Amino acid sequence: MTSKQVIPVIGLNTTVYGLDEYNKLPKGTPVSVMFALHGRLQNQSKMEPIAQAICQLNEKREQGNAHILVITFDSPNHGSRLVHKLANFGWVEGKHKNPNHALDMWSMVNSTARTVTELIDVLEHYLFGPQPHSLVQAWGCMGFSMGGHATFIAASNDPRITVAIPIVGIADFLALMESRLKESNMSPEIYLPKPFCDTVTKSVTNLDQRLKSTHILIINGGKDVLVKAEFNSSLIESLRQIHTGKENYDWRYYLVPNVGHEWCPEMIESSVQWCHQWMVKNSASGSKL
Repeated sequence: MTSKQVIPVIGLNTTVYGLDEYNKLPKGTPVSVMFALHGRLQNQSKMEPIAQAICQLNEKREQGNAHILVITFDSPNHGSRLVHKLANFGWVEGKHKNPNHALDMWSMVNSTARTVTELIDVLEHYLFGPQPHSLVQAWGCMGFSMGGHATFIAASNDPRITVAIPIVGIADFLALMESRLKESNMSPEIYLPKPFCDTVTKSVTNLDQRLKSTHILIINGGKDVLVKAEFNSSLIESLRQIHTGKENYDWRYYLVPNVGHEWCPEMIESSVQWCHQWMVKNSASGSKL
C-alpha cells in the first residue's frame, strides 16, 4: 500500500498519496501531481482505490521518469465539509426533493474546479517546503461523475493542467440538467432560470478550444443512464476536428461497453496507463501540446 497523509492546505484536509516514498528519493527527482475528485454523495475516500492504483506506477519507475503523487479532498458540502445534506440530492431522488438541484450541483462542480487551481498555486510549498523553482513537471486532474464534470472545467480553465481524465462526467452540464427535467416532466423555467443558465453558458463557452491541447482521456459508460455518453458527443466531434494532437495517442475517447454509472476495471486500467504515458514517462514535456 502506498503511503497517505493528511495535509491541511487553504482550509482543506487534503490527502496526499505517495509523498513518503518521494521523500526517500534523491533530491530533485522529477515529480507529477494528479488530483482525483470524487462524485456526488461521496467523499474523498472513494478515490483511494484509483489513487493507490496510480501510485503503484512508482514501484516500477524507471530512471529519469517522474514519481507521481495523487491528491484528494472533499468537495463542497461533502464529507468533512457537509453543511446541508439536502443540497447534494437531485430534484426528486428517493425521499429527497431539492428544488435547487441544478444551482447546487453547478456551484459544487465549479467550486471544486476552482479549488484545484487554488491548490496548484500553493501546494508545492506544503509538500516540499521552500524551493527556488517548481519541482512539479506535470499537473493532472481526474474525477468520477460530479468530479468528472469538475475535471472538464478545471482543465479548460487552468493551462497548467496538461492531463485530464473525466470519468462518467459531462462537458455539457445544461444539456444534462435539461434532459433530467424532461424525464421528470418538470419546468425548465422554474428549475433552470435564465440568469443561471447564462452564467453556466458563459463559463463553458469555447470549452472545446480550451481543451484542444490537453492530453485528455474521456471515459463514459455505454449503459450509463444517469450521465449519458451522448451529452459528450458534440465535444468529441469538435476535438476530432481541432485537437492539436493525434486521437488515441495524445487524446482519447473511451466508451466502455455494457457499463453503467459505475467504476469498472477497464476505467482504472486505462487511467493508470494514461498517467504512465503523460505524467510519468513523458512528464518532462509538462505543457500543453
